[in-house]
Amino acid sequence: MDAEMLRNVLTMLGTVLGAILVLMLVAKITSMVHVEADDVCAPIDSMEASVVGKRTLVTQEDGAPKTIYYMTFQKVNGMRMELEVPGEDYGLAAEGDQGVLVARGEEFIVFKRMI
Repeated sequence: MDAEMLRNVLTMLGTVLGAILVLMLVAKITSMVHVEADDVCAPIDSMEASVVGKRTLVTQEDGAPKTIYYMTFQKVNGMRMELEVPGEDYGLAAEGDQGVLVARGEEFIVFKRMI
């Protein structure tokens, strides 16, 4: 294989890999937009639920740590759902709390504890 042929093969390979990366990026963006559109179009649901789990995820964003809060709720029918929640709601809730969960699709709106 001479140098020019090798250069042509590598150029073609680079073009193919670049096209694959662009297609993967477009697919990911489309998927993210679709999920957000589903949440916006979803009805607001209120359901009795209890808090069965809590967790955090700490990430770096522009050199500063960012904490993302999650709570897992269990509905009366036994189905569980994990939602990202604001830090204030995370801090006020404890595992075992029962109340009414209000959500739109996979978007947390509020959890009203029963006292």
